[in-house]
This record gives sequence, structure tokens and C-alpha cells, in this order.
Amino acid sequence: MRPYFVFFRETNDMIYIIENVCNLDSGFIERAIGKLSVSRRKDMEKYSLLSDRINSCAVYLLLRYGLLKEYGIKIKPEFEFGKRGKPYLKDIKGIYFNFSHCKNTAVCILSRNDTAIDVMDIRKIHRGVLKRCCTAEEIQKINSSEFPDREFTKFWTRKECYSKLDGRGLQLDFAGIDEKLTEMYDIYTEDYGEYILSYYSCKKVNTIKVEADELLMIE
Repeated sequence: MRPYFVFFRETNDMIYIIENVCNLDSGFIERAIGKLSVSRRKDMEKYSLLSDRINSCAVYLLLRYGLLKEYGIKIKPEFEFGKRGKPYLKDIKGIYFNFSHCKNTAVCILSRNDTAIDVMDIRKIHRGVLKRCCTAEEIQKINSSEFPDREFTKFWTRKECYSKLDGRGLQLDFAGIDEKLTEMYDIYTEDYGEYILSYYSCKKVNTIKVEADELLMIE
């Protein structure tokens, strides 16, 4: 396939979001499956849980939706992977992406520069995880917060975002990823009430919420 080069087109970095993913059912997969690349379909079918299959379809369709809206690219993108396993677009040069999902929400970021994103539902703190993943200063901030579960989720998504930008993911020592480090790397955090997302970008990124039916209209 001849590579796409998009350096000539001025576009903004964007985040695409689909909420209430947990309300989708097997019918979503049936309608989405023809819109997946062969390799993405194989990856999706490896999951045993329906929720994981739905999320796998949702984030891929968000990527396709963004590529179409921002760059006019209609192909079913394939991925290639860096030395640390981070995915990049194959045959599409000058565009970077990353996606993430949790129980209720799936997100995808598109950028002209290397990027990363993480999303997480607000959930009750597991004290064991807190001790393994946060510094003493962070634990103090979380415990003294009016909403400690929300505060922990902010810290977690920022650390997860940095780990995805680095490429090593959960292999990193999260307690060693402190607030100064995430601030140095321009990791932004946004609170949407029921969930929090953090992303890396050179500047604050616009967000667009997309409905499942919009994703299923992609050819």
C-alpha cells in the first residue's frame, strides 16, 4: 500500500469519546465487524468476554472516525509496533494515535506528534494498589482530599498515560512516576464526572463525543 503523507494539511489534535459503552451488545459487534481490518478482527476475536470485544471494536472505530473526519482517510488502518510494543499507524505517516477504554467509556486521540491517553471510571481505592503505585506525598494528597477516590483516579490516569507514552506500560514502577514528571511531559487531565481521562499533547486538545450509530455509519 502506498503510504499516506499528511504533513501538508494543518489540523488540530483531537480526542474522540464514546460513552455508555457498557450498554452496547453483540449487535454492535455484528454491525461493526465488517469495518475492522483483518488483523483487528483477529485481535478482537481473541477476547472471551463480550465487553472486551465491544471495547476492541469501539476504539478501532473511533480511530477510523477520527482519520476520516480530520484527514479524509477512509482505509481500515493497520498497526505496526515500536521496540517497546507501542502501536503506530502503518502506511500512514505524520499521524499519531493512542486509545484507551474502561467499563463505560472508550477514547481515541489523534495528533501530529507522538501521544498517549488513558481513561478510567471513578472507582473505590484499593489500599494495596495505592501503596504500590503512589509516592508518600501523593498518598497524603489523596487521603486529605474531599473526594479521595476521584483524586486517586487522576493520579492513576496520569501515570498510565506517561507509561503508554514511554511504551513500557505497566512494566514501569508507577510509584516512580511522580507529579513533577507528568507535568514536565505536558500531561493534561480532564474530569468528566463519572470518569477521568489524561492525555499527552503539546497543547490542550479538543474533544468530540460520538454516538455508536455514528461510528457504524463508516463505510
